[in-house]
Amino acid sequence: MSAAAIEAALKARLAEYADLPKAWPNQDFDPKDPGNMPYVACDLVRAGTSDRTLEGDAPETVGRLVATVVVAKGTSTGTANRHADAIAALFPRGQRIAAGELAVTVTQPPHIREGMTDGTYWRVPVAITFLAA
Repeated sequence: MSAAAIEAALKARLAEYADLPKAWPNQDFDPKDPGNMPYVACDLVRAGTSDRTLEGDAPETVGRLVATVVVAKGTSTGTANRHADAIAALFPRGQRIAAGELAVTVTQPPHIREGMTDGTYWRVPVAITFLAA
């Protein structure tokens, strides 16, 4: 399973939530641009790849998509929480997302973490755990 296929599948699924722009690693995005606030900061964390077959032809990659809703500090936490709830709803446990010939499967209910202040922003992370095989 290629890293590119996993990323493309998760990006496509998250793109279905069109209410906020997405900031992906190593792509141009200016959070100070008024048209980009609020937004979703996206991070893809691959925890590892294994293969339980003797032939070594069935790799499985586990990881987590962390989609962090970012709003201006001082605004209602309810706004960020509503966006986080909507993102979590896109990734219910058991959701299978096509990734080329294989699939990315959400293995746990999304975890909406506690909001936190970060400089001039309020951030609410949504952690989505997956298995790609």
